[in-house]
Amino acid sequence: MNIIQVVKRFGLCGGMEEYVFQLSKELCNLGLSVKILCETQVGLSDERIEVVQLGQTLKKPRWYSHLSFARKVQGWVSNNQNKEQIIHSHERISCHNLTTIHSTLFNYPPKGFPTIRKFINESLERRELSSSGIRAIVPVSDVISDQIKSKYPETYKLISTPIPPGTDYIDATPKDFSPDSPILSFMGKEWKRKGLTKIISIWRELRKTIPQIKLCLAGFDSNEKIGLKPEEEKFVSILGVVRNKANFYKQIDLLLHPAQREAFGMVIAEALSLGIPVVCSSECGAASVNPFKDCVLNYNSPLGHWVKATRLALFGSRKKTVVKSWSMVASDYACLYASFHKSGRA
Repeated sequence: MNIIQVVKRFGLCGGMEEYVFQLSKELCNLGLSVKILCETQVGLSDERIEVVQLGQTLKKPRWYSHLSFARKVQGWVSNNQNKEQIIHSHERISCHNLTTIHSTLFNYPPKGFPTIRKFINESLERRELSSSGIRAIVPVSDVISDQIKSKYPETYKLISTPIPPGTDYIDATPKDFSPDSPILSFMGKEWKRKGLTKIISIWRELRKTIPQIKLCLAGFDSNEKIGLKPEEEKFVSILGVVRNKANFYKQIDLLLHPAQREAFGMVIAEALSLGIPVVCSSECGAASVNPFKDCVLNYNSPLGHWVKATRLALFGSRKKTVVKSWSMVASDYACLYASFHKSGRA
């Protein structure tokens, strides 16, 4: 079975790109032939994986970049027809057999007035989900699955069970818990969308009864203004962009992730795998991994509810949560690919 993965950038550069890289490597371990169609390769690849670089397109406007890349992929596929190949896309193309949806849908729920930009982006999204050769749509979380079913109900039968990202082993032993000076934490680049303002409010409320409670923040530029008062800064550690996540997880007692919307949220799965409790919003795809359902709240829940959940999680039981490995992710996809061949649909 020949698997062609389609992604603009291929390599270990985070997010969707890492998903494709790790999946491709594990598919090779299962004995499948893997080829990559991309604009460009970032870093070194696995020698078992053939990488075809189609050349870069303009990055902006994004809809034009999507369209240009899709045309390049279509041209390559037209010139390299093979009945044994399965085209697995992670981009806005139209010649694939299945597509994995890594992010929340465009302009969902709808906001603002109709524009040409919105029309084009939604047309590309619709084309990706309903192209003539598509056999499966794979969301990475229930959050995305629910969005697709709501926005594109005609695709319902194509939507598979979500296949979330795998979680790499992180060599970090959580610190000893000190009830008098616990450390809350957050990690994320887009800190406004991911709820850092709410986290600071939760922390301030808890300081009324736990004066020495601290905050450890990471993932964004340490020079950004996040709304701290001068007298609060000595209780807050801002690590900036962290290259070695283990250094972050070794310092914290609890992770907060009250995102307004989040397709998955790898930090949630990573923290839980280490036995670090997590309080997150139900709008996060990875909320389904959290075994402590009292620690999953609607983003718009009253602040008091968030404070109560955080307090309970801090002083509650701690245990490691079993999360998906990348080999398990690859096995899920291998079963899906095999079903295409059995039904003669590839």
